[in-house]
Amino acid sequence: MGLGAGIFLAAMVIGLVLLYGQTRDRRRWRKVFLSTLVVTVIIACVAWAYSEYENRMMERTGFLSIALGSNVSDVRFIKGNPGMASVDGDVWIFKGSNKKPELLVLFKDRLVKAVLYIGECFYCNQIFGLGIGTNYEKVKEKLGEPTSVSISPDQLKRRASFEKWNIVFTLKENKVINFGIYDPKLGPVVFQERVWGAGSNLGFQI
Repeated sequence: MGLGAGIFLAAMVIGLVLLYGQTRDRRRWRKVFLSTLVVTVIIACVAWAYSEYENRMMERTGFLSIALGSNVSDVRFIKGNPGMASVDGDVWIFKGSNKKPELLVLFKDRLVKAVLYIGECFYCNQIFGLGIGTNYEKVKEKLGEPTSVSISPDQLKRRASFEKWNIVFTLKENKVINFGIYDPKLGPVVFQERVWGAGSNLGFQI
């Protein structure tokens, strides 16, 4: 279950406990409490089951509404024009509602090679229960040793690819800073210097 759902359900349980403490001597309110408790338990079970289904261990071929192998036209149709792009057109970056970079799409030969979540939300868009801030050891405990590891030129970041699942994680200070999916047939996602178009963040590296 995601962190947000867990906090929400915990708050509901605490609220129910407080409600029961205030109304336990009132027969009618006791029935209301028990009914609400049953509904809460059902909601919690459904949320848990959905979370387990979404994070089941399987090869991933799509992420954030974009499928591996999609062409440039498909991505533009689904997401619109990118907010930032490399001069060679191989990297598109889309911004979220907060106007900050959130989604990165990497192309090879005009087809989607990788889709990465590059936002800052700790509990958003997790894969297999892993996301922003996850410790590298937990990643390896869940997925095993990476198939390949790319090291950034400044040696501060590493990008670990897991071919069996089509999953890639970028890490800094031993924690995940972005993650997503990639197509192993097109090679692992490695660090590479990019020339960015006008209006783009020239310091952004992939």
